[in-house]
Amino acid sequence: MSGRRNTSSPEAPHGFRRGLVLFPRTFRRSVIAALAMVVVALFGATAASAYWPASGTGSTTAAVATLAPPTNVTVPATSNSNVSVAWTTSTGTPAPTGYYVTRITGATSMLACGSSPAVPITGTACTDASAPEGTHHYVVTAVHRSWTAASLASGNVTVDNINTINFIVQPGASVVAGSPLQSVTVELRTAFGIKLLSPGVQVTIGIGNNPGGGTLSGTLTATTNIWGEATFTGLSVNKAGTGYTLLATSPGYSGAVSTPFTVSPAAASQLVVTGPASGTASATATIGPFTVQRQDAYGNPVATGSTTVTPTSTSTGTNVFALTAGGATVTSVTIPAGASSASFFYGDTKAGLPSITLTAPGLVQASTPVTVSASTATTIEFIQGPASTPNGQTMAPVTVQVLDFFRNPLITSIDPVTITKVEQAGNLKGGTPQNLTGGVATFSGLTITGKNTYHLVAHYGTLTVTSAAFSIT
Repeated sequence: MSGRRNTSSPEAPHGFRRGLVLFPRTFRRSVIAALAMVVVALFGATAASAYWPASGTGSTTAAVATLAPPTNVTVPATSNSNVSVAWTTSTGTPAPTGYYVTRITGATSMLACGSSPAVPITGTACTDASAPEGTHHYVVTAVHRSWTAASLASGNVTVDNINTINFIVQPGASVVAGSPLQSVTVELRTAFGIKLLSPGVQVTIGIGNNPGGGTLSGTLTATTNIWGEATFTGLSVNKAGTGYTLLATSPGYSGAVSTPFTVSPAAASQLVVTGPASGTASATATIGPFTVQRQDAYGNPVATGSTTVTPTSTSTGTNVFALTAGGATVTSVTIPAGASSASFFYGDTKAGLPSITLTAPGLVQASTPVTVSASTATTIEFIQGPASTPNGQTMAPVTVQVLDFFRNPLITSIDPVTITKVEQAGNLKGGTPQNLTGGVATFSGLTITGKNTYHLVAHYGTLTVTSAAFSIT
């Protein structure tokens, strides 16, 4: 004996003894393989994939998101001209991208804290600087893309500042859009109404109530003189509206709101046309209504006086205008006094992309494009009919078009065009139905086996056309 221990008896079968010898080796390999699988699972490896077909039905649900408003809008009960506004952020999904703040005084609402829907605040607090004296409350609106959600109103805050601004020369009662307002003057005062002789204080003027969405132009900042007065000249507002006010502010002073004034449209200078972008070919005016409006240079509708407008079209077909759908043809459209616009309809027998132009003396003309499409199909025709071809050979492409009553080709179709053969003899192949593409249905793989004279028939709905005779030789 060499000292190695025999673990099997001489009587054990040879296969059994071999199995005992191989068992530890197999066990070790299995353990290694298992460890390798664990490592792959832990650290990643290229995944194997498999697929199998399946069928069935199922259902699912989708969540609908709602933008939540901010809550707990708070202001102090009393304040100087700088009012602190705070709120609790909106919760849920989607999260707001920001907030804008509105100060409400009686029935008048104004944006505050320098915020607006286009320029929201990203935090949850702001200071409404130079708020005018009086009692106000605030609403905060959350913004997410085009979504908004407004909070409940805050409690009231009474603004009572030591120093205030006061209008001593108010704007005129009315002004024309774009024209200078009457010069306005403000002064500095104490809370007791005593004039403050404080030179060198910068005062800023802006729009308070803004019924027309106008923009205030001119020199918007002025400095007080030795009498504590600041005068603003050359101010103008571009959009018409009734109930505009000016707001004068300066840090450390309560702001002042002017008396209301009206901005009227300036003289008409241009025409603007709006209407449908498309319609179908017709001998009567069925596309519309279009609206032609006279406006001043700032886009304000002008209702003063009567204006005769002449419509024309670049179409080479027969085109007409009417005041009502399908109505009598007219050559002009009148915008009456007291109205800023008038409507009309357009008809055109030729499909295409004409442009409608409106002109009037002294006004900048207006144009709008119109897409005129073919109307209901009435005719089908061969563009390129079948040609004589050797027996069993592929024929030259056969093309077909579908036309409306005015011979405008249909550019696209819902139904396909099909091809058949009149004669019983011969075997037609390659006549797969074809949709109209660019106004044409093309059959490029037609063959006929069987020498004879033939006619092909093209079909579109109930419309048919038979080709001229051709020969398979």
